[in-house]
Order: sequence, then C-alpha cells, then structure tokens
Amino acid sequence: MTDTELKQWIAVTANSQYQWTEDEITRLNGRGALYYFGGEDGVYIRIQPEGELSVGTYEGAFPHIGEAVFTQKSSVVCDSFGQAFQRAIELGGQQFLQDMFSGKPSQVLFEGPASPGMEMQTM
Repeated sequence: MTDTELKQWIAVTANSQYQWTEDEITRLNGRGALYYFGGEDGVYIRIQPEGELSVGTYEGAFPHIGEAVFTQKSSVVCDSFGQAFQRAIELGGQQFLQDMFSGKPSQVLFEGPASPGMEMQTM
C-alpha cells in the first residue's frame, strides 16, 4: 500500500465517525453488504447475499474496515437480501436512511489523483 492509498483509507475510516458508510468492496466482491459507523471502533450491520442479517461491534479498523475485528451481537435469517435490507433500514433508523440515500458520497473527497480502485464516483 502506498502512502497515498494509506491516507485515503484512513480518511474513509475517519469519516465513518460521522455517518453510516458502506464498504463497497464487500458488495463488489459479491459478499452482500457491510455498513459501519464509528471510525476505528464502532457498530456494523452486515447482510449476507442469502439474507442473513447480523449486527454487532467492530474494533481496530485501521487503516480500513477490512482490518477490523468484528463481534456479532445478534443475527436473524430473512427470506431474502431485500427483506434483510429492509430490516437493516429499520435498525439503522433515520440517520442510516439519510446517509445511504442522500445522494452524497459516503467518503470524503480527496485532493489529487486517486489510486486505482479508490476513485470517487457519484451518481
């Protein structure tokens, strides 16, 4: 990991202190969805592709959430990913809804060129 990539990951992790953040790598790798809030230590909501929803805490997300240690507190098996996502919205509440659907990127914007795979894209 280059110094630039390290700084970018640290900024993404730090930004999750203020809002729910989706780990896009989990989704892009076909492993469901992972949402987290709290910076280096916080809470998470995880949805497996087949519909299992789990919630818990994580610690040590440095420089990014992929390095964290997760402690599951509760889980429920739903009929589908969509049903589990609906339950996640209920659990995350209004802030989760705003953070996921406001149209604002969930990561801070970086100055200068991003490293491959770290480009910011907004819709």
